[in-house]
Amino acid sequence: MKDTEVLDGQNPADYIVTYYASEVDAEFAVNSLNIIYENTINPQIIWARVDNNVLDGLGVDTSICYEIAPLTLQVNLRPQFNLDDSYILCLNTNGTEVLEPLVIDTGLLAANYTFQWSYNAVLIPTETGSSIMPTQGGMYSVMVTDVSSSIVTNCTSTATTEVIVSEPPTLEVNFVSQIFTGNNVIQALAQGNGDYEYSLDDGPWQDEGLFTNVSIGQHQITARDKKGCGFVIEPIFVIGYPLYFTPNGDGNNDTWNIEGIGSDAKLYIFDRYGKLLKQLNPEGIGWNGTFNGIMMPTNDYWFTVQYTEPITGNKKEFRAHFTLKR
Repeated sequence: MKDTEVLDGQNPADYIVTYYASEVDAEFAVNSLNIIYENTINPQIIWARVDNNVLDGLGVDTSICYEIAPLTLQVNLRPQFNLDDSYILCLNTNGTEVLEPLVIDTGLLAANYTFQWSYNAVLIPTETGSSIMPTQGGMYSVMVTDVSSSIVTNCTSTATTEVIVSEPPTLEVNFVSQIFTGNNVIQALAQGNGDYEYSLDDGPWQDEGLFTNVSIGQHQITARDKKGCGFVIEPIFVIGYPLYFTPNGDGNNDTWNIEGIGSDAKLYIFDRYGKLLKQLNPEGIGWNGTFNGIMMPTNDYWFTVQYTEPITGNKKEFRAHFTLKR
């Protein structure tokens, strides 16, 4: 209870202090409250009774002398706010992140509270607002003091959260398989301060950057940060030869060529009897299915290509056939 405040400097040995829920109980000294008491409403008025506990100079008991006074019990709550257990801070962003710039906000009015922010248990003197924008990962804490309810109590609450750093990746994409092996394999490697996943041509996401049985032609590998801090896209061209072409003038598959194999490659086309029909520049428009201006019939045609293997740098030769369809 509040004996010290009630007696206001008087000798506690000379008085008996008791407390009551009503003025009437205090007057009659009945139904006194327990020393440990919890208010039933907030605020609540109870009554303090001070009885004299000494004899006068003639030895007369003066305990019949007493005084009562109201006493207000008011409970000021601690500041109420919530911080998440952790937050994500995106660094080195490239404009592809899905997360907004990080702000840790108590949601409290600065006029009613004071704020002391700390980073890794060290006070940040310049951070005294209701929110903070972290610039690095680590443990952040804030002590909030209520300065609006009572200058006596100044109730405080403290909360701590972890800021986890992540960033968009850098991406390297390489071939694992050599050209014309029948199973084109691509290996993508994302690096950076983050947890990454991969996608081929906007397909399903996977944790590993290995892609097998990739079709020939242009593709793109995307690597993204799982926490939402951005992604990067890397194009790659898979070299191979078309199994057929249809030179009918509709604008689709009208010519045959092996794209991306390099300007130093030599490409020759033969009929089924081994007659040379065309020597191609792999960087040109390709074969249109004619020989000396005459349209060749639907059939299988053979080719030989001499090229430099990108992975090993070795000179190689490959021979296979394709179909001309009319």
